[in-house]
Amino acid sequence: MKLLKGFPSRYKDAPEATGDDWWTHYRLALAAVDSGGIVVMYGAHGTGKTRMAWEVARKCTPKDATVSIAGVGWTTTKRDRPAIYTTAVGLFRDIRGTYSKDADASEAQVIKAHTDAGLLVIDEMQERGKTEFEDRELTSIIDERYAHERPTILITNYTREKLAASLSPAVLDRIRENGCGLNFNWTSFRKQGSI
Repeated sequence: MKLLKGFPSRYKDAPEATGDDWWTHYRLALAAVDSGGIVVMYGAHGTGKTRMAWEVARKCTPKDATVSIAGVGWTTTKRDRPAIYTTAVGLFRDIRGTYSKDADASEAQVIKAHTDAGLLVIDEMQERGKTEFEDRELTSIIDERYAHERPTILITNYTREKLAASLSPAVLDRIRENGCGLNFNWTSFRKQGSI
């Protein structure tokens, strides 16, 4: 079984990340993931948020399993659930795609794949439609993952305040209880020419 699903291939051969702040955030993210919590990564484009999610997921797979992930599926002895990367737009497009008569999967199957993942990374949270449908589906997925101590990473270019205003009170409450917010408040690595 492929244990890293959907992650951008550009990170497979990327140079080592740099910067004390980046590495401090990385350690905090690993600790929150280890406790089955929700990590929120926010900040400007190009600051290494998606790269960090990739590194966390890679660190938690059997080949390099030096972090003990709490909860069902990604414990130190059993890591047979994949880490799944998606964008918010991609997640809701996949759900809506099940409504076609030619769909390969049902809505329940798509939701289950995301709730059962060992680690779920949802990128580009600022791009979602913020409809009642999306709010309900996102809250449902995060609530199910929270109930089973399966870690989730949410990534956005919003500020902390703007992201908080876009999430349901239930999701915010779960982040406060067992999660962390990481502000990527440094200059874009793309502008610096390296990460």
